[in-house]
Amino acid sequence: MTRPTSDASSRAPGVLLVVLMGAMAIGPVFNYALGSLSALIVDEYGITEGQYGFILAAVYISAGVTATFLGVLADKLTPRFQIALIFSGIVVAFLVSAMWQSFVVLLAAALIAGVAQSFSNPATNRLIAQRTSFTQRGRWMGWKQSGVQMGLLISGLTFPFLGAAFGWQTSALIGAAACVPALVIAWLIITKVERDIAARPLPPAPAKPAAPGREKLPTAVWLFSLVAFLNAVGTQGVTVYSSLFAVRALDFSLTVAGMIIGVIGVFGILSRIGWGRVAGRMAQPSVLIQIMSLGGVIGLLFLIAAEMFQQGWLMWVGILFHATLPLAANVIINSGTVAAAPAAKVGAASGLVATGMYLGFGAGPLIVGQLVDLTGSFTAGWIAVAVTYVASVVVAIILSRLQKRSK
Repeated sequence: MTRPTSDASSRAPGVLLVVLMGAMAIGPVFNYALGSLSALIVDEYGITEGQYGFILAAVYISAGVTATFLGVLADKLTPRFQIALIFSGIVVAFLVSAMWQSFVVLLAAALIAGVAQSFSNPATNRLIAQRTSFTQRGRWMGWKQSGVQMGLLISGLTFPFLGAAFGWQTSALIGAAACVPALVIAWLIITKVERDIAARPLPPAPAKPAAPGREKLPTAVWLFSLVAFLNAVGTQGVTVYSSLFAVRALDFSLTVAGMIIGVIGVFGILSRIGWGRVAGRMAQPSVLIQIMSLGGVIGLLFLIAAEMFQQGWLMWVGILFHATLPLAANVIINSGTVAAAPAAKVGAASGLVATGMYLGFGAGPLIVGQLVDLTGSFTAGWIAVAVTYVASVVVAIILSRLQKRSK
């Protein structure tokens, strides 16, 4: 385990955190826009719930396939270039999706969005590892990961109204236009920060440099990748289908159902910031992962009960469990990954964990969507997701024992 130098915190201005949060927020905005308008897109494009799930799965499969490779590049490319790729890729995805009302075109846009957002975790984790102190890391990780939920909140508060008024294609053009100034601002900020850092004296070089490229990733990093996969199957399976679940199973209106995404975003932000502070004070994150996964199971039981008894308030309770516990596990997983990885391999380790996460993100909507198509109910999908949370608990227990032995 390596830590940044003691002066790292003084080299990490707060404005850099704004860019990190922005990079995490902008990546999934395309997915969450699709999620908040799920019922509209299913009707507008004449597709089934399972086909809709395949589009969302394509985003994450694309990200998962490329994340490991791009994670290695994150250790070599400049931060400014990586940040620019993330923002510009989402602009392109929105523009492509607006070209034609076609399932194939929407699928192509999803693949582009996946590649763009696969850079988010490796690039931002590497910056945190380089620029922050060990004690500062957990807090920054919590704020940085909350950027994902800020993207979720923004999408949930805007796209349901845009979609109801204009349909998907015009909404996508508005989304692309809104991303352009964000790209410019992020470019200017990261350029200034990097120039300021370059102008300062370099810290003393380590006494024994030693072929960092040949260091192997610890077993703990591989276990974090597996946990990330299992957790992601659950969290994305619920997030992607929460709006459609409210419309189809509980007869919510499109606008109110779309607002569920915003609610998940609000509580997701608060929980990720809060759990990030807790993670910064804990040497072993595996206990928190176990608690969060069990919380996910409880939330799913409420969703099942909501459909069974046709009680909307049960759904809201389930959504709160989802947003405050398993959805925040990514903070713990990323903090643990950065702490466990060798300094020269933070990007590669983050890319490996991101691969697990994105493949889980892809599998979750596919599993839930196919089970909804087969059974005509969401219950089977929620049960399948609960199984992945239980498996996450098992892997976290193994991780805990491994880290205790390595002390």
